[in-house]
Amino acid sequence: MLRGSRKGGVLTNAGMSERSITDRVRVLGEEVGLEGLSAHDCRHFWAAYWAKKVDVLRLQEAGGWSSLAMSRRYVEDSEIANEGMA
Repeated sequence: MLRGSRKGGVLTNAGMSERSITDRVRVLGEEVGLEGLSAHDCRHFWAAYWAKKVDVLRLQEAGGWSSLAMSRRYVEDSEIANEGMA
């Protein structure tokens, strides 16, 4: 899904390394005024957003977690954050 590139913008067949993705997310964040943005921050936002909209099993599948523990954590955090809101 994410391909590496060489100088001049030529895409390679290989995917981007984890470090390259992290660096790219940081640079893009800086361009929009978000200092210190990481790929993990983006994944956390994604999981927290969808925890409010889908069931825990669907979140687990989409997030690629092997157990329900992590998806349950996002669902529980979402429930606590929305407690008392009506």
